[in-house]
Amino acid sequence: MSKWYLAWKNLMHHPSRFIFNILLIGMAVSLLVMILLINKQMSQHFEKNASDVDLILCAKGSPLQSVLCNIMHIDAPTGNISISEIKPFLNPNHPIIKKALPIAIGDSYQGYRIVGVTEEYFDWYSLGIERGQFFNNDFQLVLGSEVASKYELNIGDTLQSSHGLVGIDDEHHHNNDLIVSGILNRSGGIQDRLIFISISSYWNLHEHEVDHEHIHHEQNVLSNQELMNYDKTITSLLVKFKGTNIQSLNFGRSINENTNVMAVNPAIELNRLYELTGSASELLNLIGIILSILAFIAIFINLSQALNERKFEIALIRIGGGSRSYIAQLLIFEGFILSFMGIILGLVLGHIILFFSASKYHLSDKYGIQGHYFCIDEIYVLFIGLVCGLVATILPVIRASSQNIHHTISKI
Repeated sequence: MSKWYLAWKNLMHHPSRFIFNILLIGMAVSLLVMILLINKQMSQHFEKNASDVDLILCAKGSPLQSVLCNIMHIDAPTGNISISEIKPFLNPNHPIIKKALPIAIGDSYQGYRIVGVTEEYFDWYSLGIERGQFFNNDFQLVLGSEVASKYELNIGDTLQSSHGLVGIDDEHHHNNDLIVSGILNRSGGIQDRLIFISISSYWNLHEHEVDHEHIHHEQNVLSNQELMNYDKTITSLLVKFKGTNIQSLNFGRSINENTNVMAVNPAIELNRLYELTGSASELLNLIGIILSILAFIAIFINLSQALNERKFEIALIRIGGGSRSYIAQLLIFEGFILSFMGIILGLVLGHIILFFSASKYHLSDKYGIQGHYFCIDEIYVLFIGLVCGLVATILPVIRASSQNIHHTISKI
């Protein structure tokens, strides 16, 4: 008879105990896996979107809010800044700045943000067109792949934007129709959930509400250099330096001290965000570890109880020629089966719970968290869990190996 089969039959001799242990291990592992997946995806999401930005120039306010708004697109703007205040930084020959990217934020469509940009934006983030073309006139827009898919929008379709970042009130719709000119390739980033228009289109939408007779229609999309000729406002300017030196390191501080504009370093603010969320994550990790310890203590108790109940059976096996190693292998196999099934259940449960949670609470939209994401660290969870399960069998194995056969048989 196979040792694996015999180990399985021994476990199923008490199915309720077996199921309880599997569920306990599964709950502990699922919690650890969810924490692992959330932390991993959030950090990747933030780092991916912030990696190309060295500095954000925006209206004075909360630095963290400016990062969440202008890079992650999950918060409100701190205000607007005048182009005249940041005009020198739009100069392509600036000695420190390699790239500058103006952004205008304030409108939405069905909750998806509409972002006013220049043509440099798409090169900055290496975004390609799947269908159609980039906008080349006012009131044309380019859709992120997720927006186009969700609302089944195609080239030539029209939509009306809403003032504000929620966009659910028909009374706040702009009157101008926006025409879909292109749909972006899926990038896996926040851009999949954004809608892009030219900055001149953004201005015209808002000027239309103020003055119907003085709308300025641009024939072509404005470049960074052309923006310098306008005395209007934008939300922020994303900056990429030519290199890291004393000048670039002091650039932000100089802006904050000598202008009405706020300079924000995204890397510093994201580190602060990790510090804010780190304590909660550590608490959940601690709970998961405690549950894991309890789960593997349960394995130890299960095997110990089984050993006490089967001591006569084990004695008979020994008399029949079964070696100590044979008995030890049976107990190790039982511990392995319990650990393996519980860990696999936990991995599956973790992904399923995260999948439905991400869908219900829109975690994918805000933080890039998805249930079907697989992390290589999950293999380590499986490996460490199996090792812990085998460690839990050590004492029962020692007890079984040191059992006095004659003393046990004499009690029959």
